[in-house]
Amino acid sequence: MNKKITVFAVILIVIGIIGTISSAVNAVPFATNYVNEIIKKANEEVKIYEKKVDINKLDIETKNLNVEIRKSDSDKLIIKQVGNLSTNSFTIDENNKEFNIKSNNENKYLDSKIQGFGDAILNMINNSYNKIIVFVPNHVDIKVRTSVGDLIVENKDVLLNKIEFNTSQGQIILPKESKNLENLKISSMGTINLKVSELLGIKNIDISTQDSVYIESTPDDIFVDNIESFIPESINIITSSRDFDTIDIKSNIPIAKNLNIDNKSGNVYLDLPVDRYNIHFDLNSLKGIHFDNENQDVESDKLINKFEGSFRDQKENELKYNVYVNSDNINVYKK
Repeated sequence: MNKKITVFAVILIVIGIIGTISSAVNAVPFATNYVNEIIKKANEEVKIYEKKVDINKLDIETKNLNVEIRKSDSDKLIIKQVGNLSTNSFTIDENNKEFNIKSNNENKYLDSKIQGFGDAILNMINNSYNKIIVFVPNHVDIKVRTSVGDLIVENKDVLLNKIEFNTSQGQIILPKESKNLENLKISSMGTINLKVSELLGIKNIDISTQDSVYIESTPDDIFVDNIESFIPESINIITSSRDFDTIDIKSNIPIAKNLNIDNKSGNVYLDLPVDRYNIHFDLNSLKGIHFDNENQDVESDKLINKFEGSFRDQKENELKYNVYVNSDNINVYKK
């Protein structure tokens, strides 16, 4: 859930409960000011580490913490903490150009039945802002493991060759600009949401999850000239759940030169620009392939389990984009 919506919901809870107990006229300003003060305090950044380093790899392991990585303004690596982390401690060490950060304690919400109501609300808000910010002085490979927490990479200037993100429930947020990255590997037990612009300039991408995957291009995506040269060579998406998970891809450009999807027990939705690019499909479905606004070469009144081909003729010297899908249900939309 969006952080602003979450905080707003907490404000409404506070206002509602306090307003019921006491005078609404007096309680509402008090509750609003109280929550605003908590939010202000939760946003405070506290520096906990600063040192000149020479590294090429950043390895971070956290529990209920977001991780944000930014470019340092100096030759020093700086770590700042945000939120209610007073009871949290970190193990920090540097070895053979590898910098390691590990959180030792798990941040948990207070039990409102045991703590005071105000403390419980304070802790809920603090935990929604809890994160560490790591400022790195040079390009690094990034490896992050979280239980519940996001990985946020502020800009491409911190990236070296690869990113590896392993999480139970968390999102990865990358710069919405072209990058020069060799590999991106995402492993999750939860839903993964990505923007097409976040993937530009990454050569190989591997995504595995026990839930759903959503990839889309949006009006606010930042695209560049000669965008085709930044399209990934390969994207591999694998789901390992027995539930009916969804892989939904909506894009104004091909998202990879070779897109491979393995979602045997779920649904795949593809909304790709088949009229502007030579996209070759190799689709295999157990229950059927459905086409929306298909051309006359595909029989719309007959359910098929396999389709191989394109929706238009290939032009001379035109690059071919390959899409391979193995899924329970497949839906293809034409633009």
